[in-house]
Amino acid sequence: MGDSPVVRGIEVVLMEAEALEDVSTAVDVDAQWRPLLLIGAGAAVFVVIMIPIQALVFILSPPPQAVLDYFDLFQRNPLLGLLDLDVLLTIDYLAMIPFYLALFVVIRRTAATSALVALVAGLFSVVLFLFSREATFSMWLLSSQHASAASAAQEAALVASGQTLLTLYNGGSFGLSYILGAISTLIFSVAMVRHRVFGLLPGLVGIITGVTMLVPANLGQVGVVVAMLSLIPTALWLILLSRAFLRTAKAMIPPRIASA
Repeated sequence: MGDSPVVRGIEVVLMEAEALEDVSTAVDVDAQWRPLLLIGAGAAVFVVIMIPIQALVFILSPPPQAVLDYFDLFQRNPLLGLLDLDVLLTIDYLAMIPFYLALFVVIRRTAATSALVALVAGLFSVVLFLFSREATFSMWLLSSQHASAASAAQEAALVASGQTLLTLYNGGSFGLSYILGAISTLIFSVAMVRHRVFGLLPGLVGIITGVTMLVPANLGQVGVVVAMLSLIPTALWLILLSRAFLRTAKAMIPPRIASA
């Protein structure tokens, strides 16, 4: 059975990556950071694996728009309700914490200020996203309370609470989180290009990723389309950096141990 066009396309991309990545240049990182680099590489791979799963959930089960629809969804299928309220994306953001830290310890050796600013922006992005996702589990609780409400007044109060959660879910905190994530990616990537950290390709792909992330996903249909398109360079960026982290971690092992 011959290779499909998709497989051939991936092979071409990887060949170009090898041409642009500087695999012979070791990044100067203290050996004490090796566990963090390994964790960061694993986190990047985990997020890449989760990207198509989340996209599939979004396509097969578009999130409801109204509070009562969410209440009904949680009554019928609590797991699907959590998935539609970004429980997987919440896990992804938590996984980005060791990834940002690993990238920081690498970039700080050549661009300390840029690395620190990018790290702070990335961590604040995570915090704001978690704050905006209060609805993920709270909507499930409100749904249960709404099902057992004893009066119309109680039902109305619970619907109002649910609407507040949805406003927070799609509001400014989420948008700011998205933009801070884009800024973090751009600063890290520009520093990588300027100082040739891990070669040229990871930085260039990171710049493309950061630019596409400047359009928050909550900006209507345009934001959703751009967010979906941004998943392609995001996945490639994470793959390239995961490989780079692993190479750097391997270079920290004494030759006798590495060849054993």
